[in-house]
Amino acid sequence: MVKRACRTLLLFVCPCLILSACAAGSTLHVPGDLTRPARAVAPRGGAPQAMIADFSYAAVPNGVVGRDFDRARTIAWNGEPGKAMADLVAAVLGERGVATFRAGADAQGAETVPVRISGVLRRFEVNTRRTGAFKVSTEATVSLTIMVESPGISGPLEKTVTSSTSLPDFFVTPDDLREALISAANTVAEEAARTLIEAKVVSPSS
Repeated sequence: MVKRACRTLLLFVCPCLILSACAAGSTLHVPGDLTRPARAVAPRGGAPQAMIADFSYAAVPNGVVGRDFDRARTIAWNGEPGKAMADLVAAVLGERGVATFRAGADAQGAETVPVRISGVLRRFEVNTRRTGAFKVSTEATVSLTIMVESPGISGPLEKTVTSSTSLPDFFVTPDDLREALISAANTVAEEAARTLIEAKVVSPSS
């Protein structure tokens, strides 16, 4: 009876150990793209007020953007963080009625608009770690230094905006990783847009 119970236990435990070993050291991928929540968009009229270039970002090989410390595995995203954050800032400005156009890092076409917006994405990461017996915390941090060049301002404008989002759960899921990143990234994009408007670098179309 005891031997049969041991065999039954081994039949259950061994596959679990194998699966756990396979999971450890693998890569967890963040799905999808960075998106904006659906909302009303203010009307935009006239020519673009500013050009927004892809933000520079020191990418880590293989798209690694964080680590699952509980399973000792990397977290990766197949997107382009610098381009994605520039897209978000342009989208937020568009929602507020500010016409802009996007350009690559070489900023071709900048001479056609009075304002050039660039930036350095200093942090773009999402990590997970166990914080209790039945709790895992997923935390994303995004930090962006935005820079503006324009004849209309006395000197280059520069400001750093940082945001963190933490989501608790029983276990790590790819959707939690994406949700945390989207939340932190959108908060940074909204603050960057607010800074540009309050500094009167750009203004909503009436």
